[in-house]
Amino acid sequence: MKKSSLLVRGPALLLLTCAGAVLGQPVLIEPQRIIPMTSLQHRAEYIGTRASFAVTASGTAPLAYQWWLDGHQLPGQTNGTLTFSAVQPADEGDYTLVVTYLAGAVTSEPVRLWVTPPASAFIKGNFTNSLGRLPYFYLTPTNYDPTRSYPLHLSFHGGPADETFSKVFVTFPAVMTMASYRQQERDPVILLWPTHRAGDGDWTDAYLRQTSALLDHFIQRFNIDTNRIYVAGGSMGVHGAWDMIAMRPGFFAGAFLVAGWQGGRPAASLKDVPVWAWCAQDDAGQLSNTQAAVRALRVAGSNVRYTEYVTGAYTDSTGNSYDKHMGGILMGAATPAIIDWLLAQRRGVPSSAEPLLTITNPTAQTVWSTGATNLSLAGSALALDQNVTRVAWQNTANKLTGVATGSNAWTIANLPLAPNRTNIIVVTGTTTSWAQAAGGTTTFNDTLMVVCYPIQARLAWQGTSALLNWTGGGPPYRIQRATDLIAADWTDFLSDATPPVILPVTGPSGFYRIVGQ
Repeated sequence: MKKSSLLVRGPALLLLTCAGAVLGQPVLIEPQRIIPMTSLQHRAEYIGTRASFAVTASGTAPLAYQWWLDGHQLPGQTNGTLTFSAVQPADEGDYTLVVTYLAGAVTSEPVRLWVTPPASAFIKGNFTNSLGRLPYFYLTPTNYDPTRSYPLHLSFHGGPADETFSKVFVTFPAVMTMASYRQQERDPVILLWPTHRAGDGDWTDAYLRQTSALLDHFIQRFNIDTNRIYVAGGSMGVHGAWDMIAMRPGFFAGAFLVAGWQGGRPAASLKDVPVWAWCAQDDAGQLSNTQAAVRALRVAGSNVRYTEYVTGAYTDSTGNSYDKHMGGILMGAATPAIIDWLLAQRRGVPSSAEPLLTITNPTAQTVWSTGATNLSLAGSALALDQNVTRVAWQNTANKLTGVATGSNAWTIANLPLAPNRTNIIVVTGTTTSWAQAAGGTTTFNDTLMVVCYPIQARLAWQGTSALLNWTGGGPPYRIQRATDLIAADWTDFLSDATPPVILPVTGPSGFYRIVGQ
């Protein structure tokens, strides 16, 4: 019997033959794909609760399913739904599903199941000083060791919530992902949630000053790594976190600002703290506020990661429904890339964790001076092995925008500058949201402040010579000479010049100009 071979790329008609004879009717082989669904998405669950992952796959039957955990095949898990009757620490990890069909196989994007301690693990406390009583909740790692230093994560919750309203802790295990059992093993964190006294409903200046004192109290009470103190705010809590960062410059290593409005302090007071912000596009109440906060930070010189999901509304496979606002908040809180990024930040150290866009030319510094009318830039953009789909730029001084050439390595040629002004150039990369079912993108930026002022030259006699002096622009400077302005026959007269320069006055007359950066 003659052997037949098969190579299928895309939809194809498959004819099985034997010695040239047709054995059956043509079969249309449709490529297999796994349809992104919220039932297959990062999620957190309290220990002992029910959970499941489920997929919808399209393609030519028969289809075969196999679930994997952290790269290891799960025996017997060969259905489209993976169910946990009561999640345990051993269930925590990254899950993928391989769907096999006639012409090959496809693998789903990894999704994380976080297994967290129960809500009852939070301990309620009261901190009292001259401003009164501040209620708070906190959680220390399992088997806390006083000889070991721990990072601390401070969170400002949204509303309505106070010391009598514990829904945020009971209903939403995603707020405790940093306390999950796997996280406690790898890099345990102390969680601290200040809250309002019964009946209060906003993060006032007095509450912030009390929270600042509570932080100092925790640093004395526990062994805290003061280079790894993080702050987060969600919804109404964003303005609390914003103003807390401004109140304590040089204190925080990184921040989450999620679906809320900026505080009363200038954005420039936050620019040295790495920020990851996120919101859902259908969160009508907070999308514009979040976008405005991100814009303000970027213009102030901050390097911000901003994830904007297409939707925050979803129902998971166990029937829990989330509205557009809360669903968007929880989606980011359960995304491993976001959590890992924050915990990689260190106080006073420029962020080097991806996603990361860096301007390297003409300088890696944050400020550049020039007298030129245009500027060329170059740099890199990396996103944890994900595609960088676009690198774009904006000059806020003249409102011009454009797209760079390249992605991981990018260049921008002859970007127009506004003269006699500080040009704030924001270069932004775009990549995935790391949440396939929610859709959307993440943007990440670097900002360069270009002080643009023209070269102002002065020519004066000095004995039998002419003295050329100037201010403005930036080195290296070149002196160029021309004999005919109409012909513009400029040639270099002196390179790497520094003011003042003595010019000869012998020979034919000429015209001189100074060229700088």
